[in-house]
Amino acid sequence: MDKRYRGAVHRHWISGGLVVLIGWSISLSAQSVVISEVMYEPPGGSAYAEAEYLELFNAGSLPADLSGATFSAGLVFTFPTPFTLQPKARAVIARNRTLLAARYGTVPGLVPGSYTGALNNGGESVILNAFNGTVLAQVKYGVDGAWPARPAGNGGSIELIDPAGDPAAAENWRASAEYFGSPGVAGVGIPNRVVVNELLAHTDPPLEDAVELFNRTDQPIDVGGWFLSNDLADPFRFRIPTGTVVPPRGFRMIYEYQFNPLQPAAGRTAFTFSAARGGLVSLLSADAAGVPRRWEDVQEFPASPNGVSFGRHPDGEGPFLLMQRMTLGTGIDNSMDPLLLNIFRQGLGGTNAPHALGPVVFRRLRYAAPAGEIEFVELENVSAATVPLYDRAYPTNGWRIEGGIGFEFAEPQAMPPGARWIVANTNNPAAVRRLLGLSESQVVLGPYTGQLASGGERVSLVRPDTPQLPPRPDAGFVPYYEVEHLDYRSAAPWPPEAASADRCLTRVVVTEPGYLPSNWRSEPLVPIQPVRPTLAVERVSAEGVRIRTRGPRDQGWILERVLLSGTSTVTPVATVLSGTYSVPPGVLQPDGTIERTLEWSTTDSGGLWRIRLNP
Repeated sequence: MDKRYRGAVHRHWISGGLVVLIGWSISLSAQSVVISEVMYEPPGGSAYAEAEYLELFNAGSLPADLSGATFSAGLVFTFPTPFTLQPKARAVIARNRTLLAARYGTVPGLVPGSYTGALNNGGESVILNAFNGTVLAQVKYGVDGAWPARPAGNGGSIELIDPAGDPAAAENWRASAEYFGSPGVAGVGIPNRVVVNELLAHTDPPLEDAVELFNRTDQPIDVGGWFLSNDLADPFRFRIPTGTVVPPRGFRMIYEYQFNPLQPAAGRTAFTFSAARGGLVSLLSADAAGVPRRWEDVQEFPASPNGVSFGRHPDGEGPFLLMQRMTLGTGIDNSMDPLLLNIFRQGLGGTNAPHALGPVVFRRLRYAAPAGEIEFVELENVSAATVPLYDRAYPTNGWRIEGGIGFEFAEPQAMPPGARWIVANTNNPAAVRRLLGLSESQVVLGPYTGQLASGGERVSLVRPDTPQLPPRPDAGFVPYYEVEHLDYRSAAPWPPEAASADRCLTRVVVTEPGYLPSNWRSEPLVPIQPVRPTLAVERVSAEGVRIRTRGPRDQGWILERVLLSGTSTVTPVATVLSGTYSVPPGVLQPDGTIERTLEWSTTDSGGLWRIRLNP
């Protein structure tokens, strides 16, 4: 083999475990065969333990020669000679061809013979070599961290999302939507035809747990015979009654009295959803005989407060988060008479409310600080009320920041409306204030434990709920539910410039969702001082005045009425509008300011209007 050829392959292998193929007649740029699917723990228990398979895919434009290729890790198998994998074709090798045929029938691209050994259910390296030992393809899969966990015995395989991406990256793998995987054909991914649109998991009478389904298509979908569950290890706990149809772009409700009956159907397990510790809800489609086909939706959720539901906004879209209010089709809530349960059960679903926001949100963070330097997160109270960062009934239970970092508001502290507090990785607040050019009055707390990941991670602000009380078996356990989370990244669509040591990630509009990458921008650690607003006043009639303003972006304004006294004295006589006055969008100027033209009328011919920046 050409030494340049061998050296290039060696660099690709070392730099990231790249799955590659060497064909004797193709150039390095054409290498494109990858391990594309791994069924390492088939569903069905011990009877189907040998229904494993491994799939290869040729994403290139040229045939790939696998003649005599053999595995040096993960399993024992040698490809026959000759063997060519055509462009865009797949090859499947099986551990037990008889079991594979029994489960799948005809499998496209099934290679003659079976492999020996078994794929490790806890993850391992799988390496394919040419007959001379050169590495052709490899992957080191796992079940922890960012690797998909569901295929570990709960139905499905792991499949490569982007063959052109890094096959060593766990983020480039997903759990197959197909319950038994998809050997020899491309996986479709979670189809999201029908989704869990709203879930009420924490309830006291007159409420009960409830699931709202939403049909994202323009055709009715019969979900009769599908399965609903709270446990991936047993996804068959409740079978939706035959004839249940979700109308196009419409809703269908399933209530606790249905999936948690006193006498479950044979082979089924009654269940409720976990309010205190969180859990998951799964929707699995099946054929008329009850054979599972495809995971339609799987949503994990954390703990939730009593009577507050999780949902998507808008319907069928977006993340699965706590909502501002229930929208299950009735106005019944948990403050009402328990006798109203039957009315609550009559709800047919409805358009979801927006996601809950705040009252305290993440406003800014520095996550790319050099080792040993200051990093921080900044919180803002976006509400009009003081927010106690503790449970008033149990003052020792404080709010927390969790994720890659950990911090607890251990002392009873209350955050005034509009306040911005900084939590840093140091107990030197003076150093934080100097770094950010802040006044001595700025609240700086810390240190927190851990470190913000430079490539991105999930950080959550959580608050305590009422502790579990006797006679519950977990009496004393304190549930925490999420107030706000930030799942930031250092690459697009998140602003990549924020990964610089001298910059931070800053929220654009604090009253808009924090999970939207478009609502974040990169800013210097010390913000540039805003341009002072300018003002021009022009009388357009005896009763009308035109005011032209030009000032900083994202600022509010206060409008005051003034009278002229003599020729030079301006005397405010009344505040016409209090608080922040919303002005319409204007034209963005090159210096970062906004120019707006506003008109108001006045019946006082001697009156003028004045605009000043909201302090």
